[in-house]
Amino acid sequence: MRVVKAEEMGICIGIKRAFAMVEDVWRNNGGRPLFVYGDIAHNQHVIDTIREHGFKTIHSASEAPKGSIVVIRAHGISDEERRILDERGVVIVDATCPLVKKNQDMMRSSELDVLLLGIKGHSETVAVEGAARRKYYVIQDAGDLDCVPNDRKYRVIVQTTLESSRYGKLVDELDRRGFSYIVSNSICMASEKRREAVHLMKGSVPFLYVIGDRKSANSNALVSEALSIGLPSSLIEDQDSIDEDFIRQFDLVGISAGSSTPDSVINKVVRRLEEL
Repeated sequence: MRVVKAEEMGICIGIKRAFAMVEDVWRNNGGRPLFVYGDIAHNQHVIDTIREHGFKTIHSASEAPKGSIVVIRAHGISDEERRILDERGVVIVDATCPLVKKNQDMMRSSELDVLLLGIKGHSETVAVEGAARRKYYVIQDAGDLDCVPNDRKYRVIVQTTLESSRYGKLVDELDRRGFSYIVSNSICMASEKRREAVHLMKGSVPFLYVIGDRKSANSNALVSEALSIGLPSSLIEDQDSIDEDFIRQFDLVGISAGSSTPDSVINKVVRRLEEL
């Protein structure tokens, strides 16, 4: 089987940076207990590698022993959780993506109430919510605007991995309802380029596999983007997720990958497909 790779795909600079910081801590920890706050990135293969290095995962600051080293995930944490880590005398290694930090800074400094366009409950959205100093609303779908007062001006902040199509629909809805707002659009260009590359695959491949973790917002967004333009697509986590009976109907298949998917996983998928 012939495999065509998307022009832009796979692990982004932010995740590479986070993983490099983990590697540095692992090599220079001085014997201290090692922890990661949440999943460093939404990819199980990355998480498993970190655990092999001896890192344990915590999901609240109160779990971190005093004097330990805690790496903050790429999606960031709330200001309150960071304060608790400081109080516990923890050594903090901050692997928060710079774009997420930018959104947190905007949330802290906003002189207006905020409309946060993003996926409710996503770890990045929660981290940005946790920097709020003013009233805010998380807007995932148009219906979420039903309870938002339309009598003031808002700052609009956008989750970095939000699909551009969803972003466009939400902004159109704000305009339709007559909201007054200032947009701070920090959609990650790496994610945007990966979606643009999916568009370029239409017409050149009959089917697209997106390689990524099912918890990865940007990987799922790539599948949604492909389906929205009429390109059949599905998400696989690794080479063992390939439905060989299904995919054998094609002589050619396209692949893309989310921004938290390691090159090693992509290469294994390519080899398996080429063997079919």
